[in-house]
Amino acid sequence: MRPLVKLLGISTHTLDEAIDAERAGVDFIVFGPVFDTPGKVPVGLEPLRRVTSQLKIPVLAIGGITLENSRDVFDAGAAGIAGIRLFQSGP
Repeated sequence: MRPLVKLLGISTHTLDEAIDAERAGVDFIVFGPVFDTPGKVPVGLEPLRRVTSQLKIPVLAIGGITLENSRDVFDAGAAGIAGIRLFQSGP
């Protein structure tokens, strides 16, 4: 039987929230929305880059990520992506 692995992540929208989350002991954060998404104002790539450069824990990007802009997200230092529409619709 495999051991149970517990990970705790939290969604953040600013550098200060991300730093507070890391200090609180979370294992990873989800940061965004990076790009346009319905009902939310995007934070952009530069804030994502600042967060990934200042945290030691993995940062997943979320918000308006597509196959076309995903490279930019990884170039900004994201460890991965989280998505809803990206995985619901075909390429």
